[in-house]
Amino acid sequence: MFRLQNISTLFKKIGFNFSKEIFYKSQNGKLRLLLLLTIIILFPQENCYAQNQLTGKVFSAKDSTAIFGASVYFDGTSIGVSTNNQGYYKIPFKENNSSLVISSLGYDPVIINTNGYTSITLPNIYLKEKLEELNTVHLETDPWTRLRKLRVFKKEFLGSNKPALSCKIINEDSIELRYIPSSKTLVASSDEPLIIENKYLGYVIRYNLTDFEVKFKTSSGGLTLPFSTYYEGFSFFEPLRKKLSKKITKNRKLSYLGSSLHFMRSLYEKNLDEDNFKIFYERFHVPTYKYFDISQNQSIKMVELMVDEIAILYNDFHQSGLKTKSKFTIDYFGNHSPPESIILKGDMSKERISELLPLNYKL
Repeated sequence: MFRLQNISTLFKKIGFNFSKEIFYKSQNGKLRLLLLLTIIILFPQENCYAQNQLTGKVFSAKDSTAIFGASVYFDGTSIGVSTNNQGYYKIPFKENNSSLVISSLGYDPVIINTNGYTSITLPNIYLKEKLEELNTVHLETDPWTRLRKLRVFKKEFLGSNKPALSCKIINEDSIELRYIPSSKTLVASSDEPLIIENKYLGYVIRYNLTDFEVKFKTSSGGLTLPFSTYYEGFSFFEPLRKKLSKKITKNRKLSYLGSSLHFMRSLYEKNLDEDNFKIFYERFHVPTYKYFDISQNQSIKMVELMVDEIAILYNDFHQSGLKTKSKFTIDYFGNHSPPESIILKGDMSKERISELLPLNYKL
């Protein structure tokens, strides 16, 4: 979940320029998807850090019949399976902050918090059929064309950089868009998962958009410009090609280095110095972990930022900021929880779908 807010002035004394700040509410530093597929490939266990297994069965709540081909996956990852004709699934698992998503076409998804689970059989899951929603009655006339609204949506959702040019929403006709003049807000929704083909990183992302909102303001020059963006959903990654090219491998590495996922993993491992991250507080370079209180709880680490805000410099070039609203945990993936505890600024806040990597990505 993301919320871009007003331009920050903090850290200007040390020359850090923040064009936007981000309310970071993603499970990876990045986003969530409710995957509605009939079949998902079971990825080899050695490719997803897993040591244990979660097993269970999925049924229809209406008549208790087994659901074949229900999608079972860890949010924000490429770790997923589908149920067999008895509704049975077995998925690789290691303790983490990523929720288990169980969904099937025509049913409401079930989200399970897997914190604390190890190797275990889950209770039977009963999926309820989706209810038909009545069309909303709008009291205001929408003055914007669909082309204009779609252009803004793709820029704020996919990004506006080079990787975004290699991204395509296959089923963009499913996106419903509306501009509300009184609040200067663009909202978007979709009744089906967005299928995003990312040729830059070599993934197909199936993203169920649960919320999207862009707020605008009028500049001194009379232009209507976005200043706040918020979106939320569940994500599942599949490889675009069976064979991974050198170019895709390079692109993934470039997107990963200096990203929020990279930072969280480095903080988890206490490798910030080795990974070229520097910490600043009130314009001064400070000892890396001076303002972090980190404790261990099994494979999960609890983190508390002891000051209001710090600046982060990666590789002496990329400038970001970190602000927290509460204590948070980090798992071995680099996934933090609760997602709303983190506010990122600067370069990390500009990350969009086009540079989104699965939580189980390996450098």
